[in-house]
Amino acid sequence: MKSSKISNPVEGYFSIKGDWMKITGIEKQKNDNMRFNVYIDDKYAFSIFYEEKEMFKLENGVEIDIEQYNYYVNYVTFKNAYNDAIRILSYTMKTKKEIYEKLRLKGYSSSIIDDVINKLVDLHYIDDEYYAEIYVKEKKERLFSKYRIYNELIRKGIEPSVIELKLCELYNNELDVIQKLINKKSISTDDKLKIKNYLYRKGFKIEDINKALSNEEV
Repeated sequence: MKSSKISNPVEGYFSIKGDWMKITGIEKQKNDNMRFNVYIDDKYAFSIFYEEKEMFKLENGVEIDIEQYNYYVNYVTFKNAYNDAIRILSYTMKTKKEIYEKLRLKGYSSSIIDDVINKLVDLHYIDDEYYAEIYVKEKKERLFSKYRIYNELIRKGIEPSVIELKLCELYNNELDVIQKLINKKSISTDDKLKIKNYLYRKGFKIEDINKALSNEEV
């Protein structure tokens, strides 16, 4: 019978020979008494917590087939990825794309990441529309242009239609923002060309800049 290999995106690479395997060792980890390393045919296979060991009834000498092995690995991998995502979200809000990229860098497969993200969305731990709403409000207060906000949210993976909707709802007039920036910049310079270039680099439309500067002169 040909040898088959199953890739585990987190635990490493384990070679499986035949349809059945025997658990030849279960050892407590040195730094965590509730976590165990599982060995199959005397080779490290995966790690589990105590409750998973009891739930799966994994003991020395137990034989498992490839289907069982895949189930254990996928279960453990999903749980690890989900816990990693929760830790990331405990620090700050993230978009679906940001969570995807962070989990990908940790070595998880696309299928596992997609499953984790779907669960997080169902639980409302990730909500791209709400994220965009908060982001627009915050950046408008910091006097960002619509153009800059739009592009930053695009890079974060927010759908263009969602960004446009939130900008329309929450940021319909850039002239007030431009005026505030002119007032701030005028403290350090009265050179209109410098001010105009400064505002243009921030992503404001030249016609709005000219209009705001014209209002200044009235």
